[in-house]
Amino acid sequence: MMSAAAEQVAGGFSSAVIQRAVDKVIDFLESNYNLSHATEELLTKLHTSLTMVKAITEVADNQLITSTSLTKWLRNLHDAAYEAEDVLDKFDCQDIVLGKRKMSELVSSSIRALKSLVVPDESMKRLEYVVQKLDHLCATSNTFLELLKQSSSSSIKEGVGGETTSRVPVDVKLFGRDEVLELILRIILGSSGSEPESSSIRAKHGARYTIGGIDVIPIVGMSGVGKTTLAQVIYNHENVKGHFGHRAWVYVSKHFGVKRTLQEMLCSIKGNDSSFDRADSLETVVNNIQNVIRHGRFFLVLDSVWDEMCDQWSSLLTAIAGEVPGSVILVTTQSKRVADTVATMCQVPLAPLPWESFWSAFQYYAFGTTGPVAENNQTLLLIGEQIAKKLDGLPLAAKVMGNLLRSRFTIHQWRSILESDWWDLSEVLCEILPYMGISYQDLQPRQRQCFAFCSIFPGNYLFDKDRLVNMWISHDFIEQSESGGTRLEDVGGKLFDELVQRSFFQATFDKRRYTMHDLVRALAIGVSSYECFLHKETSRRASPTARHLALQVSNQLHIHELNKYKNLRTILLFGHCDSTEICDVVDNMLANSRSIRVLDLSYLEVLTNMPAHISSLKKLRFFDLSFTRVNNLRNFPCNLHALYLRGYTRNSIPQSVNTLANLRHLYVDATALSLIPGIGQLSQLQELENFSVGKRNGFMINELKNMQELSGKICISNIHVIKNTLEAADANMIGKKHLEALVLKGRNVSKDVLEGLQPHSNLQELMIEGYGATTLPSWILQGHIFTKLQSIHVGSCRLLAVLPPFGKFASLKHLTLDNLPSVKHVDGTHFGCLPNLEDFKVSSMTSWIDWSHAEEDHGPLLPHLTRFELHNCPLLEKVPNLSSMSSLSELNISACGNFAKALPQYVGLLACLKKLRISYCDHPLLFSGHQLKSLDYLHLRKCGSLRLIDGLQCFPNLRDIDVLGCPGILTELQDQSCVLCASFIWRPFILPQSRRSGLDN
Repeated sequence: MMSAAAEQVAGGFSSAVIQRAVDKVIDFLESNYNLSHATEELLTKLHTSLTMVKAITEVADNQLITSTSLTKWLRNLHDAAYEAEDVLDKFDCQDIVLGKRKMSELVSSSIRALKSLVVPDESMKRLEYVVQKLDHLCATSNTFLELLKQSSSSSIKEGVGGETTSRVPVDVKLFGRDEVLELILRIILGSSGSEPESSSIRAKHGARYTIGGIDVIPIVGMSGVGKTTLAQVIYNHENVKGHFGHRAWVYVSKHFGVKRTLQEMLCSIKGNDSSFDRADSLETVVNNIQNVIRHGRFFLVLDSVWDEMCDQWSSLLTAIAGEVPGSVILVTTQSKRVADTVATMCQVPLAPLPWESFWSAFQYYAFGTTGPVAENNQTLLLIGEQIAKKLDGLPLAAKVMGNLLRSRFTIHQWRSILESDWWDLSEVLCEILPYMGISYQDLQPRQRQCFAFCSIFPGNYLFDKDRLVNMWISHDFIEQSESGGTRLEDVGGKLFDELVQRSFFQATFDKRRYTMHDLVRALAIGVSSYECFLHKETSRRASPTARHLALQVSNQLHIHELNKYKNLRTILLFGHCDSTEICDVVDNMLANSRSIRVLDLSYLEVLTNMPAHISSLKKLRFFDLSFTRVNNLRNFPCNLHALYLRGYTRNSIPQSVNTLANLRHLYVDATALSLIPGIGQLSQLQELENFSVGKRNGFMINELKNMQELSGKICISNIHVIKNTLEAADANMIGKKHLEALVLKGRNVSKDVLEGLQPHSNLQELMIEGYGATTLPSWILQGHIFTKLQSIHVGSCRLLAVLPPFGKFASLKHLTLDNLPSVKHVDGTHFGCLPNLEDFKVSSMTSWIDWSHAEEDHGPLLPHLTRFELHNCPLLEKVPNLSSMSSLSELNISACGNFAKALPQYVGLLACLKKLRISYCDHPLLFSGHQLKSLDYLHLRKCGSLRLIDGLQCFPNLRDIDVLGCPGILTELQDQSCVLCASFIWRPFILPQSRRSGLDN
């Protein structure tokens, strides 16, 4: 729990709070409303007062303020600014309710109706009260003078919030952990039957036993010592990738559950971030995971495990026990109890780095090198050494502080950090580490507020970037760019990326979600405790003026006292609750708090009716009802910006959703979204995953006409129902500049229709399926206009005979051609060379005969291609010289008989080839390891006449063999099994039963 002393730290974002209120006042004063004299006078006074106190807060925000009286004064100022904002928002909402603005005018806040703004007496009285409160605060000059005295503090003043012009390396880097890395890899890969003892590692050996054939290795150490980084390096090690059939990474929260952990594991293995069904029974989930892992070894990382998991550990192991021994779980934890509970082989304790290793890490992040530092940086080096000695050998501290210093260029700036007041407060603010406080103070006020807001999320929470940015926008934390041409989502996304760059967030191993280190979270709690509160079973109570509240719900939790909060702007629910009592509590809270802007009730399965007061929340902008069981979805507030309804069936989404004119984000099942009539009324919508074109009004292609904010990916299906070019052009696809990926699907689509669906030149991915003409439309033949296009997929175009000039797409990296049975010839004149192509897949081009390319005329064909797949092209005989594919590392050939005959002579030209897959080839083939010296993976299927000259010993780097239906190869493997078992990874199911045990052992 955050100490009382820590709660006295001022948040450092007062000026951001004041600025929002100033902006709203100016918006009304400069609007086209006919304001009454009294209203205009009050608004002018409010503007004057806010402008005056803003000058004070700009001074205060750059200081480390721990004085109780000063902190109290700033918090009173916060309250006054929030009250002003609430009153002004009520003006705006009142105007909406009374119909003073047309719904279409809500789309642009700069367009105002030329009508009188009717302000109720109650709102006028509130406005008068706020002005008086601010006048009183401005009159307290002693406070202002005291703040000025503190302006000479040694806090950072130069370069506050400056752009990072020299970026910190983003790769995962290990320092001083070589021995422990080697030890863990040796155990995981089973390359030695013994484990080396080392006094520096001090690996504590436990009993050598496994549960269900699974070895468990815990890495245990204090926060910030580098446990997760070490686990990431191991997880991404090439030998680990090759050794295990499946890998998974799960971040484990304090509220550990076997079912949830298994579901996360399955999502990680499948490589997607899809939501899972909470209604699934544990038995169903276990069956699902077993269907994936039972036939092979897996490697699982359970990151940040807490004591709560110990009681359910055996249940988890039982659920994932497979048929093949050798699976490994790597656990990271701060808890010795956890380590003792889970260890089957050894515990690996991590201590802070010794000085030499830590100093190397610090130099790497601060100067970008571990070698000698430039002569003109020697003074900075001496200052940096003094700073580094204050960081207690923690790798996280080296990264955070090095990141900050790397964006500073002067000796004065570095010395200001060395002499910061934060270092002297480490004993008072025991939960907040000084280096984190210094890095926080270097942020802009709006960045600080966005970061501080994150304190209401539980520890180990997995942040979704877009979701968090939507919350920030709903609270007006994000400021529009000066030019006005950048969307708020993009501004917020950039702000988030800057926080990641400064290590306030850490990307997960798959880069899709983010975590906040517990040391960073302690800082967030310390600077936001007055406004933000995560309610758990604790003696600490939220401030009566709390604005942002999160509830950890449970059957035993007594939260009736929460009904007293009147000023809430955020309510988030976390955890599981079976009692309907929580629904009553939430409803009462909504009745008492009419300023709610963000409401998350997702996964509250006991919620079967829409909260009674939801329609009265006129300021609500972010609303999440995903995976609840509300059976009467209706009465959504009119000002919603983001609505989450995941888990609801296609028939349960009300048609009235299309009246939410301000809606920017609607997250529902793709098929449900496509069934909403008149979706085009949501002109501000930014995501539309699937649009199925229909013939009836409300479903025709012209629904897309005004949806100019669409971004990300859209799949437009049934385009064959479009009549002609003119009707297709009514979708205005060429005007959708934010769209990144476009999928066009239909049956025998005419050239005229596709001609009218030309996308914007910003497009990055294009997929066309079901086209019915012999040549593609003119816009795709003009590849030079699509300078950002990186991926093209053309499939199921049965009449297409001439391929477009793909070489004109300068940025093309991924190309897929599938089911094009009319293509017979491909030559360099039409196809061109593809200098940036990395991945090329061709399948079911059953009439393809030859592929010609003259390098002397067109240049190297595919110089950067790394992966080439060729499937079901039985007539193909002639291909270009593969020596031009000098970077090819993976080749996959299937059912390409004529081409396969010449394969041995081709592969000898591929010096970088590491993975080779050959399937369904009946021709006699002879391969020699001398041709494939780089090969480390060989996959053979149904190749009855394939032979390996001189056996497997001539493949110097081969580690992994997967063979089925190749009797000649199987005979060789069996004959050489005694020699090979120490060197190769085997797929046990491919060999006869009589040989399995011998090879496995």
